[in-house]
Amino acid sequence: MEENKLVMKFDPHTIEHLGIQMYYTLPPVIAELVSNSYDADASKVQIYLNDINTKSIIVKDDGHGMTFEDINDKFLKIGRNRRNQTNSQKSESGKRYVIGKKGIGKLSFFGIASNIEVETVKNKKRNIFSLNWNQLLEAKENYEPEIILRDTITTDANGTTITLTQIRRKTAFDSYNIAYNLAKTFTVFDESGFKTEIIHNSDIENKIKVKNKLKYDNIETEFEWNFPLSENVGFEYEYAHKITGKVISCKSTVPSKMNGITLFSRGKLVNEPEFYNEKASSFGYAYLTGWLNIDFIDEWSKDVISTNRKSLNWEDEETSKLKIYLSFAVKYIYKKQREEKKKKQVELISKIANINIEIWQQSLPKHEGKLAKKLVDSILSSEGIPTSKQAELVKFVKDSFQFESFKNFARDLNDVEDLDTGRLLELFREWEFIESREMYKLATGRIETIKTFEKLIFKNALEVTEIHPFFEKFPWILDPRINMFRHEAQYVKLLEENYLETDIEPINRRIDFLCTSVSNHRFVIEIKRPNHKITKKDIEQAKDYRSFISDRCNTDPQSPNKVVAYLVGGFISDDRLTRGEIDTQQQVDQVYVKTFNQLLSDAKNYHLEFIERYEALEKPNA
Repeated sequence: MEENKLVMKFDPHTIEHLGIQMYYTLPPVIAELVSNSYDADASKVQIYLNDINTKSIIVKDDGHGMTFEDINDKFLKIGRNRRNQTNSQKSESGKRYVIGKKGIGKLSFFGIASNIEVETVKNKKRNIFSLNWNQLLEAKENYEPEIILRDTITTDANGTTITLTQIRRKTAFDSYNIAYNLAKTFTVFDESGFKTEIIHNSDIENKIKVKNKLKYDNIETEFEWNFPLSENVGFEYEYAHKITGKVISCKSTVPSKMNGITLFSRGKLVNEPEFYNEKASSFGYAYLTGWLNIDFIDEWSKDVISTNRKSLNWEDEETSKLKIYLSFAVKYIYKKQREEKKKKQVELISKIANINIEIWQQSLPKHEGKLAKKLVDSILSSEGIPTSKQAELVKFVKDSFQFESFKNFARDLNDVEDLDTGRLLELFREWEFIESREMYKLATGRIETIKTFEKLIFKNALEVTEIHPFFEKFPWILDPRINMFRHEAQYVKLLEENYLETDIEPINRRIDFLCTSVSNHRFVIEIKRPNHKITKKDIEQAKDYRSFISDRCNTDPQSPNKVVAYLVGGFISDDRLTRGEIDTQQQVDQVYVKTFNQLLSDAKNYHLEFIERYEALEKPNA
């Protein structure tokens, strides 16, 4: 070969395969250019993207550059493995481990461009040459690039500028996307001696500085695990202590292209994100991403990195051990993620549903507590159900535990080993139908009771002899919260002893009280006859009764902490003061004024809802 010529020796089919077919998109081509600059000990790399008129890409670095001999012996030599030839894995300065290896990355340029110009300065000598894809294909064996300048003396500092033109791309350049993909491909951008920036159409003010964190820009971390892991994941691996990096559990699902754990060696991607044989079908895996540095693989005698650097050769004995360890590590992290997410979820759902789940479960008998825990755990672990729906289901379970029929139903659920989301919702719908059927039976029976109540109103029944016994037997007519009436005579007696009502007309001078307690409420009920008109004076009296009983309750720590008064009569005075007082008392949840007709209407509507609900649920089953 003549010393004044540049010669590329090649097989055109090899060039086509390794260049165009392997590198047909922009990001990997830019990545190869950056890789070359890094290996040339560059401290600064500038990438100029131009697409206003004619498209071009210029990559400029301040690395050590190339001599004319270097161009021939290194740059133009296809398949040159610099690590083998130099017997060193470090750059020329010895400061960096080189990340290029196979000597074919330069062919990537032809994947997107037909013309490449290389300008390089080393030791005060400038060389410029160009390569053309069409001319290269026409050459039979050896291709001689066009020499533009050779060993021209210059005062410029060392460095290399590569310009790609005749670009086969119709769409405009996306500088952020290129920066993002570079951050996905390398982990060298945070090194103090290496800076990379992208300038689009000479817009220096809005240049993008490439940083490692770019690849996780839109990801919000919830939990994270740093490697090397201090915990035993269940598999002993000799290089486990050399694996560094981070796995992140995100607050929301990660983009599919980032889902999984990416592997890097010496700052460059060697395996795209995956879960390494761990079955990632569960929805929880969609929240995991991260990166691990496995630099030790470059010290192995065998090259285990695929040509396109998208994956390792997992068939090798060494890599198979690594894969087993990664699989165990992923499984361990997934389990920890579920535990941490569940803990936070319990806190959030407890807040939304206004339930302390743990205290409620502990308050149940032991066997019921276990049953409740299994149901709640199944709800919390059900994937794809929104948190608001989970809170609704947990509250539904808690409320339903007061029914013996639900507990029997739940015992059947206890025998189901795998309560997945679909099965769980199906079972709850089944219970909803059972519950509705029971409430339907109850409601149809109560409708008959309401008809009896209607007759009492019509005949202006006596309070004590007729209406009192009726309300004691069917207290739900007054308030749906009262299913059972326990007449608390001591409070009635207290009221009778303290309120003689000497200022009330003789016809109404009768203490007509009922007192009962439900949960943390005590109800004081004053019943007038169905033809009595309620006035502001009646309301003031009911307020006084309520206040009196409330004071007595406060002295007893075992008593309910909320006292509500009901005043029931035939009509309500339509004067302004009476109406205003009724509204005020209802807003503060202290005194409720009802007419018999209102009670009748409310009771009908309340129970008709159960009938309609059951009939609606029954239709799909018909």
